[in-house]
Amino acid sequence: MPENHALPLTEIVVFDGFDDLDAIGPLEVLVAAGFPARLVRPPGSDPIVHSAHGLTLQVDETLSQAPALVVVPGGGWLDRAPGVRDQCDGPLPEVLAELHDAGTVLASVCTGAMLLARAGVVSGRPAVTNRMALDDLAATGADVRRDARVVDDGSVVTAGGPAAGLDLAIRLVARFAGSDAGREAAQRLEYEPVGPVRVGVGAA
Repeated sequence: MPENHALPLTEIVVFDGFDDLDAIGPLEVLVAAGFPARLVRPPGSDPIVHSAHGLTLQVDETLSQAPALVVVPGGGWLDRAPGVRDQCDGPLPEVLAELHDAGTVLASVCTGAMLLARAGVVSGRPAVTNRMALDDLAATGADVRRDARVVDDGSVVTAGGPAAGLDLAIRLVARFAGSDAGREAAQRLEYEPVGPVRVGVGAA
């Protein structure tokens, strides 16, 4: 995309039990790169959100009706703690499916991919998640790319474990703001993207 292309309105959805790094890492990368990014919560949830590692946040806004990009963190899936599993049984998957149908790009970090699976948007598509949940993701019908750090398949972008959220965010910066901006985002963090990034036909 052109370097001056308008950056997408980005919402990072947090919920009780979300993994801190999954959400806060991408938030820092995207905001520093100029994205209009903010934390939001699922519809109908309490404004006070407790992370997996003890952060308490007041998140006043819920997912809006037309964000261009939504980032979904993981949390709790591997040890069956509060987090993604609870959200799979709530309204969030349906909301994500509706947003995807309306043109929102959905991105996940770690086991946030299981929420995308529950939303029905990864069936038959290339995707990745935390390496300890790859079999769970494959069982949903996703075309799991076990060697990938990030899989960009256009309207769905997925990443591996928590630290892969940095790679995901850098990929999103490069995709929406240009390759130079992606490199600058990595340099700003003093971080070397790990890769590999698998890019599907639908990705820019």
